[in-house]
Amino acid sequence: MSAEDTAKAVDDIGVAFLFAPQYHQGVRHAMPVRQTLKTRTIFNILGPLINPARPNIELMGVYDESLVAPIAETMLQMNMKRAAVVHGSGLDEVAIHGSTTVAEIKDGKIEHYSLTAEDFGLETYPLEALKGGTPDENRAIVTNLLSGKGTPAQEAAVAANVALLMRLFGHEDLKANAQQAIDAMRSGKAMTLVEQLAARG
Repeated sequence: MSAEDTAKAVDDIGVAFLFAPQYHQGVRHAMPVRQTLKTRTIFNILGPLINPARPNIELMGVYDESLVAPIAETMLQMNMKRAAVVHGSGLDEVAIHGSTTVAEIKDGKIEHYSLTAEDFGLETYPLEALKGGTPDENRAIVTNLLSGKGTPAQEAAVAANVALLMRLFGHEDLKANAQQAIDAMRSGKAMTLVEQLAARG
């Protein structure tokens, strides 16, 4: 999708996919090196921070808990309006199998706190319940999930992350946000958006 088509998708349906190498020259040249190394590099952290769209609201997951505070400090220096950096019990996202460490930027300050599934009004599920598979199996999982046919654990994992993102946009009630995300998946609205985006090429 061209930059113009991507912008139109955001305007028309409120969602788009940005493939980093297409929009950022530096990432384009670094990508072959990353693929050769087959391990984490500085680009796992740097990528979201050098987003050429320069969003002023962002939810970013980091693979190591020790990175939460320094990345949040960096985002604060970048004058982000509101953002959160998370690490969820070994995952670079909000966790439903354990606690999530959060550093949230709001009103020019950083607040540090932790979240559990209970804070979202969700059940706790073992990490094994979210295990993926082959690319085809993963595609089926996502399709089912967005079509309202996901497992309770899969729904909860998506809902928790969406709920925190919604908080960054001013919807403060995490439990209400999580339920809204679950409702969107179960209604099929989420899949409809994906289909509309896919139809644009």
